Parts: sequence; structure tokens; C-alpha cells
Amino acid sequence: MRHIACRFLAASSAACLVLAVGAATRPRYGGKLRVEIQSKPSTFDPAESPDVAEAKAVLKLHALMYDHLVRLDPQGQPQPALALSWEHDAQAAKWRFKLRPGVKWQDGAQITPEEVVTALKGLGGGASVRLEGDILEIDAGRPAPGLLATLATDDGLAIRRSGVGTPPLQGGPAGAFPIGTGPFRLTNWEPGRSAVLQANEDYWDGRPYVDSIEIQMGRASRDELLDLELGKADVVELDPVEARRAQQEGKKVWTSAPVELLCLRFGLNRPAVQDRRVRLALADSIDRAAIQKVLLQNYGDVAGSIFPQWLSGYAFLFPTAMNLDQARQLRGEIGVAPALKVGYDPSDTLARQIAERVAVNARDAGITLAMAPPPAGGSLMTDLGADLQVQRVRIDGPIVDKGLMDATADLGLLISEQSSPEQIYAAERQFVDSLAIIPLIHIPELLGIGSRVRDWSATPWGAWRLERVSLEGERP
Repeated sequence: MRHIACRFLAASSAACLVLAVGAATRPRYGGKLRVEIQSKPSTFDPAESPDVAEAKAVLKLHALMYDHLVRLDPQGQPQPALALSWEHDAQAAKWRFKLRPGVKWQDGAQITPEEVVTALKGLGGGASVRLEGDILEIDAGRPAPGLLATLATDDGLAIRRSGVGTPPLQGGPAGAFPIGTGPFRLTNWEPGRSAVLQANEDYWDGRPYVDSIEIQMGRASRDELLDLELGKADVVELDPVEARRAQQEGKKVWTSAPVELLCLRFGLNRPAVQDRRVRLALADSIDRAAIQKVLLQNYGDVAGSIFPQWLSGYAFLFPTAMNLDQARQLRGEIGVAPALKVGYDPSDTLARQIAERVAVNARDAGITLAMAPPPAGGSLMTDLGADLQVQRVRIDGPIVDKGLMDATADLGLLISEQSSPEQIYAAERQFVDSLAIIPLIHIPELLGIGSRVRDWSATPWGAWRLERVSLEGERP
């Protein structure tokens, strides 16, 4: 588990600073934080989520409910959480963690060291975990300098009570919900509609300021912005157009680092795209700069790589400029170019707009792209015989190891976590040059923040820290 530190550029860091300056007076307890999101998660397991947006939403809920042994500060540096301190041998293969005493589960029961060990059973790679009093020992079996970052970011290593089921389909008794040690406890879950979390009064790091968080799901960006303007919501996810409008109207908009790759992915088993010249001609015809300026309203970065610049440090080495002359030359070599079908998620407005813009660019090179959105519940290329699709892939890090896992799971980039930065770059270059995908844009998260929200806090890679958010005008 090799560790590469976060490489935030100065510009990215400035863009990702916390928006809200602390309230002039001491934060007050009380109130309900009203959050609206666009996705409609139907399962509480991110591994079972049908798309990136749903998985992202579920992981944000998990982060509010569950703790890890360690956590990362906004600079990506490990800080104590359920482990007070740690040490390791010279090879960083054997680690010893001193567990924090007095931590309680959200139902008030004391957590035991044995339960922490059980929660860490997902630690793979042949690692072993054992207890020696209040000291937890992890033997990775090999040098693991990135173990702390893995423990802090891997959702499978969150500390949750074993044997407590996932939420029932339509709410249910509190005991039916998952239990962790985090700042908030899930008390209501209606798949695809809403979730409610209550403040954990016994949270080891201090009671959250707000009493509860209410999350409304499946809200369109335009409706979210209207609710923000009318004071019906406090935190809303925004598409680029609405985010720009909100900023122009003087509203607070928080912008993360670019944490998502939007790309074109080819169905390489489709006859229409098996000629590499077809894929290369399409890649050369795309005006990424126009997509970033017009469709993304200057948010995010044009992308020629899988990993964003802030994460890898070398994304600038991948070309992104349009080469229409070369695209036309390749098109001429092909002879009769096939008409291609491009799929996208019909609920994803930005994906549809990008598919349409790519089709316009392709036409300038003499390539025909027809829109082929799947029916509701369809799986894109396999449903309508699309030759390529617009795909979103979460590449948020905050370390390269985590980004590698994302790219492996969603794109098929195969490379060992033990690889050096040079080997990672070479593997990424080879994969991009194969034209299995065409990277287009690295996009950030955009949130509208209501006027009564104080001390909004989030990491540059998009993890919300809602336990320290307070609401103006609530009771002392």
C-alpha cells in the first residue's frame, strides 16, 4: 500500500477553501440542517449502487455515521480518531495503534476493542489484526507506508457494529438501522426519497451543533436552487449553470477539487469502433476547452488523463487540445465511416449535453454520432447497442492508491498498489493511448450554501464535516 501525498496546487487549494467564515459569536446548538441532493440512492450499500452519483451519496451518509481508526485533515494528513496514537517498525509493515477509551456506539453501549477488530476484518492483502490490551496491532505482511490513508478512506474499514442490518425499505424502528460511533445516527430511511440523521449526544469528539440533518433525494438542480433562494433548503447540490447563477447573485457556492472524471467509454466489442482510427479521429475532433467553458461554466479542468492534476501531479503531460485537421485526415483514411451510437444516463443532464456537443464536434470531422439513451433502468451500451457512452467515474483520492482502486473498478485500469509513481504514469499512459476511453473533463462538486449556515466545513476532495456546522438564529 504505497502512499503518495496529496498534491494540491495553489489554485486548487484556493478554490477549495471553506466558504463560510466562522460566525461572529459562539456557534449555537439546535435546528435541522436541510440538505437536498440530486441522486436517489435505493440501497445503503455503495457497492450495490447502480451509478456513481448514488454510491457517492451513500458514502456521504456513511461518513456522517461511522468513524475510522484515523481520519485525514484538509491537507490529507492523518489525524487521531478512534486511535489516539500509532507507531510502526522500520519497514512500516507492523503497526501498533492505541485505541481511544470511553467510545460508545450510537445506542449508548460501550465499544470494545474486540468489536474494533471485527470491524477491520475487511483489511485485505494478507494483513492480520490482533489485540494486546488496548493496543491494536496490524501486521500488513509487507511494507505499508500508506496504511494510515487506507484506514482513513476505505469505507470497508469504517467502524460499524457487526450484525446490525441495513435499513428496511420504508423506515422502521431505530434498532433496525446500522449503528456506528460517528457524529450522527440514521433514524429514518426511505430509499430514493429521504433520510434523517439525529445528533449523537455521546459523540466522543463533542456533540454536533445541529440537532438533525434531513436529506431530500431526487431533486433537480433548478428546483434545488429555487429552494435555496426561498429558504427551504440549507445545502444543495448544483449543476454548473445553476452554480454560476448562484454565484452571480451573491450566494455562497462551495467548490471541491475536481473529483470526478467524465469520459467517453467505447464498447470495444462493437464492430463500428474496432478500427482504432475511428476512435482516434473522434478523440481528435473534441473541443474539450469549449465543453469546460460553456457546459461547465469554467468549473473543473479539461482532461486528457484519468487522474486529476491535484492527485497525480502529472496530468498536464497528457494532451487535451483539439486537432481537427488530423481528425479529418483519419476520417478520410477510413473510407465509409460508420454511424456511431452514443449512450448516456437519461437522468444526467450534463451527460446528455456533453454527448450532444461531442456529436457536433464529430460532425465537423465527418463522423456521425446518434444519441442512444437507454430506457429507465437500462445499462447503457448493452441495452440499445450503443458503440460508446458518456460515463462518470469518481476519482477523488485523496491519495493515488484510492484513485487506483476507483479506476480499476470502473474503467479496468489494472495496476498494482505497489507500483511506483513512474509505473503508474506509464500504465495510465498506455491505457489512455489504447483509446478504450477518451477522458474529457475533471469536474468538482458544487454546493449552494444557505445564508443561515455557519462554519461550513468540508475537505477539498468533498468529504462533509457536518458535526461542526451550526445554524444562525437557533437557541443557545
